[in-house]
Amino acid sequence: MICFFTFTFSYIDNYYVSSQENWRTPRKGEGPTIIVIMKICRRILLVIAFLMATVTLNAQNGDYITHTVTQGQTLYSISRLYNTTDDEIKKLNPGCEKTIQIGQKLIIPNTGSKKKSDKKTHTIQNGETPYRLSKIYNITTDELFAANPGLSPSNFRTGEVIVIPTKNDESKQDVKPAAPQVKKEEVQQTIVCTHKVKRKESIESICEKYGITKEELIKANPILTKKKLKRKMVLDIPAPTVKEEPVEQQFVQEEEKEKIRTISKGINNDNVLNVAVVLSFLLDSYAPKEQSRMVEYYQGVLMAVEQLKREGYSFVINTYDAGQKDNSLDSLLSSSAFDNIELIIGASYPKHNKQLAKFAKEREIPLVIPFSSKKDEAINNPTVYVANGIQSFILPEISSRFVKTFPNANVIFVEDTIEGNKKEFIKSLTSELDKNGIPHTTLPMELLSNGDTVLHTLSNVYQEEKEMMVIPTSSSAATLNTLLPSLLHARSIDTLNVAKFKLFGYPEWQIHAKDTRELMYEVDTYFYATFYSHYALPRVAEFQEDFIRWYNRSIQNIYPRYGMLGYDTGYFFLLAASLYGNEIYEKINQTPFNPVQSDFKFERISEKDGFINKKFFFIHFCPEYYIDKMDFDQDRFQEDYQEIIL
Repeated sequence: MICFFTFTFSYIDNYYVSSQENWRTPRKGEGPTIIVIMKICRRILLVIAFLMATVTLNAQNGDYITHTVTQGQTLYSISRLYNTTDDEIKKLNPGCEKTIQIGQKLIIPNTGSKKKSDKKTHTIQNGETPYRLSKIYNITTDELFAANPGLSPSNFRTGEVIVIPTKNDESKQDVKPAAPQVKKEEVQQTIVCTHKVKRKESIESICEKYGITKEELIKANPILTKKKLKRKMVLDIPAPTVKEEPVEQQFVQEEEKEKIRTISKGINNDNVLNVAVVLSFLLDSYAPKEQSRMVEYYQGVLMAVEQLKREGYSFVINTYDAGQKDNSLDSLLSSSAFDNIELIIGASYPKHNKQLAKFAKEREIPLVIPFSSKKDEAINNPTVYVANGIQSFILPEISSRFVKTFPNANVIFVEDTIEGNKKEFIKSLTSELDKNGIPHTTLPMELLSNGDTVLHTLSNVYQEEKEMMVIPTSSSAATLNTLLPSLLHARSIDTLNVAKFKLFGYPEWQIHAKDTRELMYEVDTYFYATFYSHYALPRVAEFQEDFIRWYNRSIQNIYPRYGMLGYDTGYFFLLAASLYGNEIYEKINQTPFNPVQSDFKFERISEKDGFINKKFFFIHFCPEYYIDKMDFDQDRFQEDYQEIIL
């Protein structure tokens, strides 16, 4: 194809030169004759037609195929689907490197892999999760991710086509009439559902309920050989052993899988999780800001409940207004309404958090505190989860991650004496830089606020083969708005190539980004954040559409976005409590979860204390005009996503 294009354009160029001979000499002010122009146009059109026919012919011969973009797809996912690279797709589709649209047709190099592949595929539907698919197809999530390199819970998107791994089974190939018999003990158990142990239940009563033997139950739950049966313990329930003639095939047919799924869903509905949501709706007062935030948070929780219901889980949600910050919850907590509560989400004010924490500790009930950023209620209380990140615990890990991400850095701290509000982070990072021998310098804001002098200032601290990282001591919009244009100007007039710098900052910058986004791209900006959402993310855009459909309005433009926070905390903890029961404290970080805005990584403060959320990201506004949400708890960074600058 390259040779053909070269020949064609060479032919057009030669024709244009030789065609000058056909032009008669025009009179003064007169151009070429109409006849000559028509001849030239006709011949050029013939060449274009020949070119298009050739491209079409090559496409028909199998060199290329056409792909129509569907919702949730990216260049990366499309390239993986056709066993090619996103760079190859970009070469064939100029302009798609910035963004692609639903319904857009892309030319894809035909490697033959998709046509010849006999692998089983699945198109991800709205609401599906890796865990859900693993249950549907009787595989593990590890097997699913191994069959789809690059796939993770963070980029599990609606509309994407993924490969479903199938286990090699010799019985599927050339099955002989007299297949070898399989002994009973060799047949693997099929888990049809889970059961949460209730009061006064025993192993015998559970076995009787599901029609299985004690040996089958213990085999599916080896923990019963080590621990006694306890209330809220979650057990795997196996399918009853069929007492028939020896089995000839060891794999389960698709129709049998469907029966198992149906049985499982029906049984799961009997295991209802009782949840209390305690928020300050302030129904007896007028406080529109506080009320609207709590209502939106609760709306997000309800959306999570609905999603989990579709996945086969059942809940009773008991919602209470905690009222004003000085109100007491004693009468509520002493009432019979809280007798069977198994999970508590709330509250808004410190006094209410303290009362709920005391109650949760006495009853051994998990308590999720979604808004507070203090550790007080988690001290000496192993049942408490502080979902909002606590800076004093996270900053050392952020500093350590900075050093690992930028090991060759030359750090320039820009001291803003007026609004220097990040002293704790600067202290933590400086300590980590010193430990690792990374150079750092502090300069006054005045030297970098003038575009004409900033280049000279940076050249004085420039170190060859080092990566200059500019870090202000303030997260304010004023500081960011001063630095960005000044740094960009320095780069534009740099002739000595010393302005190779990156800008690093703070979570508050995601609020300021709506006004400075273009400059943040061009300056090459990073900031750390404990939560992040952007409507260029398909996951976020999909949630926004669902929210509007549910409540006929958009999410409030505040940070964090309370509707998303309600969904994330609701989905994560409702699912964890449903899956793990009283083992939630040991298995909380195993919860399969694809967040909209807030992710979770819990660690105990100590053996006697509760949990704090230590999850954070680095957000990178790349010069190529896309945003990279860098998740360091995944095998690789989360997939980049692009947005159009309007």
